[in-house]
Amino acid sequence: MDVNLVQALALGSEAALSGIGQVQRARLEELLAHAGGAADEVARAIRAFVPEGSSAVVGVFADNDIWASLIVAVDNSGAPAPVGTLEGFASELRGGMAKAAADAVRRVDADFRPCALGLFLDKPHAETLLSASDKAAVIRAASMAGKLILSPVPPALAVALA
Repeated sequence: MDVNLVQALALGSEAALSGIGQVQRARLEELLAHAGGAADEVARAIRAFVPEGSSAVVGVFADNDIWASLIVAVDNSGAPAPVGTLEGFASELRGGMAKAAADAVRRVDADFRPCALGLFLDKPHAETLLSASDKAAVIRAASMAGKLILSPVPPALAVALA
């Protein structure tokens, strides 16, 4: 699938790919392709839950390793800024989902804007989340299964999940 990831996520022309690895890009496109329309929902979620001047990181795990990831920074006007992945750091992000997630958030804080949203889940729950109409139910199910790390959580998302 030859899709421009920025266009697929409807982030607009102001968003630029920065540090996006080809393997993780292909995996992201694979996830989005199987969940038709999910890119629009991801773009809406970014606008709704990632505050201006901050960033978000999503990591999808397979066998306790980051299989795919997405980093989006939102500038001070609310427009998505650099988009990247954790591919270049994947070898450093080991030790289980909780440790890898914490390390990924620290990396995003250091290399992008302050991380306001960290969403990490296993691949089966990620696939379900992208195609589900009730996303909060999928997040709760992933949490109950021990397959979700949601940290940090922006206030708007905390309210939406309550």
